[in-house]
Amino acid sequence: ESTIERSDVAGYREMNRLSVEEAAREVRYAFLARVARRQNAAAIALGHTSDDQAESVLMHLLRGTGLTGLQGMRTLSRRGTGEEQVVLVRPLLGVSRKETEAYCAARNLEPRHDETNDVPDMTRNRVRAELLPVLESYNPAVRRGLVRLARNASLDVDYFKQQVDAVWSEVCTTEAGGISIDLGSFRELHPALQRHLLRKAVLCVKGNLEDLEQIHVEDMARLASGSAGKSLDLPGGLKFAVGYREAVIRRREAGTVPAQALALEACHEVRIPGEIFMPGWEVRASLQFQGDVPPASGPVALLSAAALAGRVWVRTRRPGDRFQPLGMAHRKKLQDFMVDSKIPRDQRDGVPLLVTPRGIAWVVGWRVAEWARAGDEPTDRILVEFSPKG
Repeated sequence: ESTIERSDVAGYREMNRLSVEEAAREVRYAFLARVARRQNAAAIALGHTSDDQAESVLMHLLRGTGLTGLQGMRTLSRRGTGEEQVVLVRPLLGVSRKETEAYCAARNLEPRHDETNDVPDMTRNRVRAELLPVLESYNPAVRRGLVRLARNASLDVDYFKQQVDAVWSEVCTTEAGGISIDLGSFRELHPALQRHLLRKAVLCVKGNLEDLEQIHVEDMARLASGSAGKSLDLPGGLKFAVGYREAVIRRREAGTVPAQALALEACHEVRIPGEIFMPGWEVRASLQFQGDVPPASGPVALLSAAALAGRVWVRTRRPGDRFQPLGMAHRKKLQDFMVDSKIPRDQRDGVPLLVTPRGIAWVVGWRVAEWARAGDEPTDRILVEFSPKG
């Protein structure tokens, strides 16, 4: 059974502000993921060989990659987040292209040929047809050497991943639409560990690291060591912004609340833990002793159990409201926060606010308050989720 689909890559690229290569790649993988789910497939098998691995590593070297780029492609990897996550396997990564061609010839099989591999002005094709043959004149085993380099780099990357996992909960907080990084804790880390942590933060928000170059990681690390107020646009529609105490990685369009706005003057009390229903939303609050924020259909945030210990309401904005955004030392007018966050004027009156007697703990779908951020202790973590209804 075959599944064939046509997609508007140009339109997808323009809508998501991506490069042609990244847009085509995302559309292709999204198609494969849909078919895999439809077939209840456990994984998607790709036909990359050791020659493809050598080409990938060499291309990364030409761009000035870091350690992660040197590992090239992995035999087993995951792409996407939540329900959209798919498992990718590359069973032929240890086999050369010549070996696969010989296998097909011995069994009278006609391998498929991708004509785009012959286009001379594409970088990978030039690396394959021009650069690698020149390098082989210096070292006939250069392809095997590049593959060996990838294996060694992969071991080092695995070690750094373990180190990042060990400090993740002390440095990073998952909030609606992004990851918040405590700058004080971040700056105490070794520079190498900082860069691997930044890569994981991007991975958590975007679901993959496609088109994230070492230069982007270096730029983020540089901004994180500097003064507040600086920001950086990243590939794949992400934004990195540095505040006074926190840096945030989120999607540039993150923050839009994807359901009915609350009625003006509406006010609903929330049980902690518990759940309530209101027009357009189901609000659920539960204890979250460990782990990050799970995939959700609507805005979700981890907040401090101590901050939500008293009465908690959901309402819309009122005249004179003030808010202390995560990473800020002082409060500011809620109106100014909404303007700075580019919340459309016609949506501001309907944005849900999670409120305690102390003030606004969460502008739902946008930012939690500095004083309401989840604590380091496992018992000081409440997961609040807004699920769109109706």
